[in-house]
Amino acid sequence: MGKKRVTSFDVAKRAGVSRSVVSAVLNDTPGIGVGAETREAVLEAIRELNYHVDAGARSMKTGKSMTLAAFGDTRHPLFTRLLEGMQRECELSGYHILLCSPRHKGNANGRAELLELYHQRKIDGIVTLDHTSYGDLEWAAKIEAAGIPYVSVEGYAEVPGVYSVLADYSGSVETALNYLLREGSAQQPGPAYAEIYHGDSADNWAERNRRDAYTGWCKAHGLQPVIIQLDEQQGDWAGCLQQLAADNGRPYAPLLVNWSSAIPDLYRAAHKLGLRIGEEVRIMAADNTIQGHRLSLPSLSCVEIPYVSMGEEAVCCLLKQMNGVMEKEQADKIWLPAILRAGESA
Repeated sequence: MGKKRVTSFDVAKRAGVSRSVVSAVLNDTPGIGVGAETREAVLEAIRELNYHVDAGARSMKTGKSMTLAAFGDTRHPLFTRLLEGMQRECELSGYHILLCSPRHKGNANGRAELLELYHQRKIDGIVTLDHTSYGDLEWAAKIEAAGIPYVSVEGYAEVPGVYSVLADYSGSVETALNYLLREGSAQQPGPAYAEIYHGDSADNWAERNRRDAYTGWCKAHGLQPVIIQLDEQQGDWAGCLQQLAADNGRPYAPLLVNWSSAIPDLYRAAHKLGLRIGEEVRIMAADNTIQGHRLSLPSLSCVEIPYVSMGEEAVCCLLKQMNGVMEKEQADKIWLPAILRAGESA
């Protein structure tokens, strides 16, 4: 038999007060004056009885569950970094996080459950980590119709009216290229750009922004852009490195790679060709998914997409929506700059 749960009635009886007084102490209810001696008696009864507030009852009274849903694949390293940022901001605001993962059951990849959780008052808002080409208009319409506070991280970049927290991919490429061509670096050809792709990934807005930023930067510096496209699974990295070789004894062109997930294969190819990374060939990545600045040797120079900060911003945006302080004319896209991580590879 389970132990009987202590209620506010038990606290009131122990303290010799009414339940409304107990409620006033717990919730700092305005307009109900509680003397210092009475307050202390209630708090002492709470400690003695080990009383805990019924979250369900409080939710019915306040209309808030004090819980936010975080929707994404827990196996993905970027989702765990997003959660780190969400947790930081939630701790400051007294909120908890409910993890929800895609289940691929034909219900919009598990998102229908999020709607049910909101209607059941189990969550107050939703943050989803989406791929950069995500822009499901049907899902956005359901969210709007239900009046659910919602933020997509990385999704809906080209869809107005949906709150999104996004990385400035154009700025990240410019930061990387400026670092490769920084003052004091060896005289060398202009940097080449290796674009890793799978399926239709080369056509999403993030990759277009990166590509356009690279060609625009080259044009501004009077350099000829060199774009090398490679399949993520079967990329010819040895051939890519050989394309960087120049005649007349000039050094190899530096290389910027869009995804750091390809760096281990690139390092292996350089080793087989006898090339010293950071000396004979300089390499940099336009993201840091694999934490290459710490885990690769030589340590990888990269520009890191700020997923921790994106998690913080997503929670802040949700809270503003819930508290009615998000102005109608306020931009629905929040852009965050990438972080330069200088390593030994460039």
